[in-house]
Amino acid sequence: MSRKKNFDPNQVLIRAVELFWKKGYANTSLNDLVEYLGINRFSLYSTYGDKKSLYLLSLNYYIDNYSVPALESLSLGEPSLSALEDYFDYFSKLQYKQTSGCFVQNAILELSLTDEQVSLAGKRLYSLILSGFCHVLKSAKEHHEIASDEDIEKISHFLLVQIQGIRVLGKAKQYKAMEDAVSIIGQYIDSLKVKERS
Repeated sequence: MSRKKNFDPNQVLIRAVELFWKKGYANTSLNDLVEYLGINRFSLYSTYGDKKSLYLLSLNYYIDNYSVPALESLSLGEPSLSALEDYFDYFSKLQYKQTSGCFVQNAILELSLTDEQVSLAGKRLYSLILSGFCHVLKSAKEHHEIASDEDIEKISHFLLVQIQGIRVLGKAKQYKAMEDAVSIIGQYIDSLKVKERS
């Protein structure tokens, strides 16, 4: 008979997300995990596997529980173009709170060249972001808010690059540069709108 766990695996996983997000993979030791998570090594291994397995679980938990909910305003219903402006405004303000940057972006920079699973997690997140951008732009096109010949895919790729840049600037605490860039992005999004003839 297996012993009943005296901890909540999901709550411990959330703490693992916090630790890996702040310190990265290489700089987080097993001792760090044991101390921060409040469980022993046996419980860690029997519940989550090894350190890399826990890291990957944490990475995907972050995507499912941080990234996906934040993208709902772009992905659901028939959003207008203002949903993009609101998202960039929300996202820029988020950088003042999430001072460790993006967990996935950090992971990509640290491990994607040598770890296929990390690379796949990055591709998954980018696909979700692009899908949200495309959904808004497609909705805006269907409602004649933007011109029918606008290239939705190219615009989405451009906006994805801006999102990643905002994350880097936020982590570096280059807030003035970030705010100026977001202002220009807002002007660009507004320029996509079909202007009413007087």
